[in-house]
Amino acid sequence: MLQVRNDTPFAPGMFLFPDAQGVDTLYVVLKATFLLKEGQLRVAEKQEPVVVADRYRGEPGQSSLKAASEAHLLKPGTDVLVEGEAHAPQGRPVESCLVQVRVGPLRQAIQVFGDRKWKGGLMAPGISSPEPFAKMPLVWERAFGGVHAVEKERMLGEARNPVGQGFRGKRGGSEMAGHPLPNLENPRQLIRSISDAPAPVGVGPVAPSWEPRKSYAGTYDEAWQTRRAPYLPSDFKEEFFHVAPPELCALEGLKGGDPVELLNLSPEGALRFALPRCAVEATVRIAGKPERPQLRLETVHLTPAERRLCLTWRGAVPCDKRSLRVEEVRFQVLSLESVDA
Repeated sequence: MLQVRNDTPFAPGMFLFPDAQGVDTLYVVLKATFLLKEGQLRVAEKQEPVVVADRYRGEPGQSSLKAASEAHLLKPGTDVLVEGEAHAPQGRPVESCLVQVRVGPLRQAIQVFGDRKWKGGLMAPGISSPEPFAKMPLVWERAFGGVHAVEKERMLGEARNPVGQGFRGKRGGSEMAGHPLPNLENPRQLIRSISDAPAPVGVGPVAPSWEPRKSYAGTYDEAWQTRRAPYLPSDFKEEFFHVAPPELCALEGLKGGDPVELLNLSPEGALRFALPRCAVEATVRIAGKPERPQLRLETVHLTPAERRLCLTWRGAVPCDKRSLRVEEVRFQVLSLESVDA
């Protein structure tokens, strides 16, 4: 019988999947939750569990991902995700403010506006003044995107964010009057006219049916059914498992110790700290023989208003025909720096 020994304060997970080549592989996951208190990261008493399935904010396909599944193959690098709201400086309502996320070499800046609409003008509608806000949800529904039902069975949409707002499609100027603009914009590419179609900006997970993830999923055609099914198609790319927006995806991976700077993502205004340096290990014993896969930091999940940080590591052990002979999986923390345990 398989035994799991978790000698850490963190949440473990295990998944048995065929890898991209069809080899049965045991994926071991360790998820650590920390809280930032008085400028110091501490191991949280309540550890967030490993997410085993995608969770949407509403109806799947018509809403954004709230939490992405952590039951998958290896990611090539590290995702950085942020959950929460933009906070007006000093809590005083503003028409607009800048949000910034910096983690190691990664940068994301978002100009956040209060609610606005296109107004007047048959050919070139103008933009209404933003309504003041104290908080603004940082969700894809508030970013540029959306769909336009041109005809009953003909739908146009922003493939990178079909649940957003501001997408023109085939609408004329008069048809756009009254339509909302996105609240979240790229400060270097602000919307000026109804013809503008900037790349959506956000900090949350990208759904698997959206671009760019969809383009990495591979081809599921008759040839795949004949030669590869049920395994992944030969043109599948592991970048599919990256769920962060491109600006927050470190393809070379983060190691820990990376500086973090967050602006206007919490009532305090600015938060600065460093990711913990944490050496974790998993030992998988198969038929009496131990194997220690490299555990790579795959996801950094920040919830600034709650001062919460989650780190997720993953490793892989090819089992092939030995999957039923896995006897024990043991998780350990070898070292933990920059954290008050």
